[in-house]
Amino acid sequence: MIESYFFLSVSLKLFYITIFTRNIMTSKFGIITDSGADFSLDYMKKHDLILIPTRIMVGETEYIDRETITREEIIDKMINEKAKTSTSVAPPVDFHRIINDALGKYENVLFIAISSKMSATLQQGILTAKRIDPERFVGIDTYSVSWGMTFLIDHAIRRRDQGIDLDTVVKEIKEMMKSIKLYVMVDTLEYLRRGGRIGAAKSMLGKLIGAKPILTVDDGELKPDNTVKSFEECVSYFTEKIKENTKGQKNYALAFIYGLDDPEFKKYANEIKQELKPLHFFYEPIGANIVSHAGPKLYGLGFVKIPDEAVDAYK
Repeated sequence: MIESYFFLSVSLKLFYITIFTRNIMTSKFGIITDSGADFSLDYMKKHDLILIPTRIMVGETEYIDRETITREEIIDKMINEKAKTSTSVAPPVDFHRIINDALGKYENVLFIAISSKMSATLQQGILTAKRIDPERFVGIDTYSVSWGMTFLIDHAIRRRDQGIDLDTVVKEIKEMMKSIKLYVMVDTLEYLRRGGRIGAAKSMLGKLIGAKPILTVDDGELKPDNTVKSFEECVSYFTEKIKENTKGQKNYALAFIYGLDDPEFKKYANEIKQELKPLHFFYEPIGANIVSHAGPKLYGLGFVKIPDEAVDAYK
């Protein structure tokens, strides 16, 4: 009798341990993104963010973003070797392996993707998921790139770690997408022209005599927003846009992004941080994929409104 109770007790404990462990594994959804977003390897590992990496051609050599080449190495080759760069979507076998692994680890998977007007990444992800398990896969077309995507990824991670369900997070992300603003000053449009990613901004090509273009993302495409003749004019324009987008806003995040780090730009960003005290602030480098298309000499500004119900996630 004692042995029967002992084995029953052990069995019940194992049962509860199994159920508890299963709940831990499935209570959090997986998050996948692509190389259109900007984040460090440390950030990716810390938050178990899953990347479908772009292939990057530098000269005649193909690399895998963040795996076999870094943004710093690409910038060095672009500046010192005048190397031509281009990118391509990861092969289907990568999509299948990564999405299949994610669905094996998590109950549900959220794919936050670069604008479908800039890349076929989202389409390939959805097609892949349909062959595996489409019911547990949610793909979001951010209609953006760079920190327009990264804001949403960071938000999803914060809310997931709070235990918020996937449906709520998707709803918040779609609301945040309406407020995202992204402005990038590039030194030249030549890199974008080479990569075929210039879109509506090509109308500026013949008008940039002694001027530098500021681009924005509108309806999923890079479009011309303004031109400036100096770094000082760029800063003034960014300040104007910051005031325009933060007026009357309380809970928002700001991101200052760059290709080559610049002490003056960093000083300016920190001054804005101290003056406005946004709910969250980022000063981060732009990733290899974007640098490959836009060139190494660029400065950017990003803004997004944080949903009131999610403010605690940023404290």
